[in-house]
Amino acid sequence: MDERLRRAFDAVRADADLKNKTLDALERRRTRFAPRRRPMAAAFAALALVILTAAGGLAYTTPAAAVSVDADTSVELAVNAFGRVVGVRCYDDTAQALVDATPVLHQDWTQAAAALSDALAEEGVTVTVSADSGHCERLLSDAGSAGLTCYTLDTDDAQAARDAGLSLGKYRAYLALSALDPSVTQDEAGEMTMGELQQCIEACQGHAYGQTAGETTSSGQGSGSGGRHGAGHGHGHE
Repeated sequence: MDERLRRAFDAVRADADLKNKTLDALERRRTRFAPRRRPMAAAFAALALVILTAAGGLAYTTPAAAVSVDADTSVELAVNAFGRVVGVRCYDDTAQALVDATPVLHQDWTQAAAALSDALAEEGVTVTVSADSGHCERLLSDAGSAGLTCYTLDTDDAQAARDAGLSLGKYRAYLALSALDPSVTQDEAGEMTMGELQQCIEACQGHAYGQTAGETTSSGQGSGSGGRHGAGHGHGHE
């Protein structure tokens, strides 16, 4: 019993036996209800921890962008809002062998893309970054001065690329070429390397195809060749 409460009871004029019984009743009431509050508080704390953990896990595994690396083969990386690779899509056996030899899952996307570009070790490696407008600037900031272009991710284009069996980077190159030469089919584009697609585009247009709607570049201006990267700096993969 709290000492202040006991002193207050001592000051009350009443039968000693009555005061003792009252004090005992108050003590029993206090001990009966106090333990119930602690488990309840602990339960709420545990529930809050579970909710926060689940929300954090969902945020980590949810893709917020796609980064495709295209050359003779294509690899596409699913990147979360934290810039980490959470998924990899390989478009042929060569790409799968490349990913097996160069693990990229859960790595920073810029490091993963650079590793894949180095593994390809050839000119004409193209890196295409696609994300919603809210993530483009952050992704380009992560890439530093790489000179990449980030395209606004269009869900229709993404689905069309999947249906065609093309990476987003290669599908965008196909769209650019078909706008210049409507006779080119998706199957024909799929059989070309990224370098061949770019050569066809340049031959049709007379120069590298420029910025299209929805692009954001790391320099804040349009960039040619669909975000084409210099040797040793390409990124991409899935």
